[in-house]
Amino acid sequence: MELFFSWVWKFLLIFDMMVVVNFFVVMISMNRRELKQKAKKNFKQNYWKCFWVCFIVLLLTGGTLINTYRDVKEFDSHSIQTLNSLEGKSNSEIVNEFVQGVTHAEVSISNNDGVIGNVVDNVTKSGSFVFGILNALNQFLFQDHIFAGIIIVIGIFLGVFYWIFIAKVVEVGRCRFFLENRLYSKTKMGRIILPYRVFKSINVSLVMLQKSFYQFLWCLTIVGGPIQFYSYRMVPYLLAEDPSLKGKEAIQKSKQMMRGHRFELFLLDCSFLFHIILGILTLNLFNLFYTNLYMEASCAEYYMYLRKLWKDKISFPDQYLENNSEELIEYPEQCYFLPHHESRNILKRLDYNQKYSISSYLLFFFAFSFLGWIWEVSLTLFSEGVFVNRGVYYGPWLPIYGSGGVLILFCLQKFRDRPGFTFFLIMLLCGILEYGTAFYLETFKGMKWWDYTGYFLNLHGRICLEGLLFFGIGGLAFIYFLAPFLNHYFKKWTSKFCNLLCLSLLLIFFCDFVYCSIHPNQGDGITSSIVSSENG
Repeated sequence: MELFFSWVWKFLLIFDMMVVVNFFVVMISMNRRELKQKAKKNFKQNYWKCFWVCFIVLLLTGGTLINTYRDVKEFDSHSIQTLNSLEGKSNSEIVNEFVQGVTHAEVSISNNDGVIGNVVDNVTKSGSFVFGILNALNQFLFQDHIFAGIIIVIGIFLGVFYWIFIAKVVEVGRCRFFLENRLYSKTKMGRIILPYRVFKSINVSLVMLQKSFYQFLWCLTIVGGPIQFYSYRMVPYLLAEDPSLKGKEAIQKSKQMMRGHRFELFLLDCSFLFHIILGILTLNLFNLFYTNLYMEASCAEYYMYLRKLWKDKISFPDQYLENNSEELIEYPEQCYFLPHHESRNILKRLDYNQKYSISSYLLFFFAFSFLGWIWEVSLTLFSEGVFVNRGVYYGPWLPIYGSGGVLILFCLQKFRDRPGFTFFLIMLLCGILEYGTAFYLETFKGMKWWDYTGYFLNLHGRICLEGLLFFGIGGLAFIYFLAPFLNHYFKKWTSKFCNLLCLSLLLIFFCDFVYCSIHPNQGDGITSSIVSSENG
């Protein structure tokens, strides 16, 4: 009891201190209150689009519902702790620890639940890219696990590539969306891929990498880390306005804009302290549905505030981000100062509201089934280093993916103009399909071809939240991009060729279906018995 009251007293003391800090923050800066009121108004008038932009970027940058952000300082502190643990040890002791560490890491891969968990374990099993490479080299030199080492190194480089060329780019895209959302009520969610559309994604990636590298170096100085963190804070927004900015110029502009304003932005961040704590108390759900949106809108508003102050000394090329006399509800994309390349116009020609023919639906079924097979085989190959022919059938197809793809295209036609609502309907439809299929296979075949037991928010091990989220995202890609993109080329084929191809695929699939009805595909890595699954 004494320990309990001690913790309660500490919590109340910290809470009182936060009240004082928040009161001080509000009192010394009235314009901050006005700025936040504008930000709140901006994201509330377009709430669901703001939510989906933040949520999608959160998923793409490696966040989860519980842990939404991990910055360079965590990487740095872990590395320093690891290096300190090696101090005073002989080379043989270090080598021995490497060997034991790799053996332990191999076991941990199979024990971690979830696709994301498996990928993260393979890429950063020791907590950083550097020590992941060291572990792979250790397998080459000491464990003679050549193939496993190759898989790990490939995973590391894929992780680095993804972090640089996708995660960092969509972070800039998120800034672009919120900058436009200030003025335009019909801002499109697709604005998060602006750097790709103007072919400046590589430049944006390199600038963001340079920014992260400089921040990492400054973190080593301890004192300089927080200061330079705020000095470089405007780099993503400068790139969001002008993706062609070079690294040196973007960093210099950011430092110039933040000169004399670092503490001001720090206080703005502190003003969200209560929101963040409330988010923690609600398992981060409050942050997901409110705080993240509020903070992003406020940062965009603050960038425009600084932009106005420095407009006479710094050139800002995008005049349509400012207040203008024209009553526009959508950003005039055709007036953007960087041209959109002609090769990207195929995306504009894709009509996701089109009606598909029977032959197209059949080809979609086999295309989606094949892509699903590629996806699951690749995951197994990456996580375990072995090839496994996934699924009930022996052919290179997983019909549950094909059936799901065709169902969402056919059943959700009326909702295609509402992508947010369509996302939930896809999750619902795919959840029913996956649960029903798993129930049928377990009941009539006596085996499990997948088992989500131990996953977050699973239902009888047949469906789980993580899987439904991936189905939702994949379903949106099917509806708005992949299906119209494939159909664009299907239409170029003659009807005779399409009919012959469909009949051939149906005949092969029917033979596979008949044979697997008697001898289904099963074995290690493919199926597990119901008894052993329940005991596990």
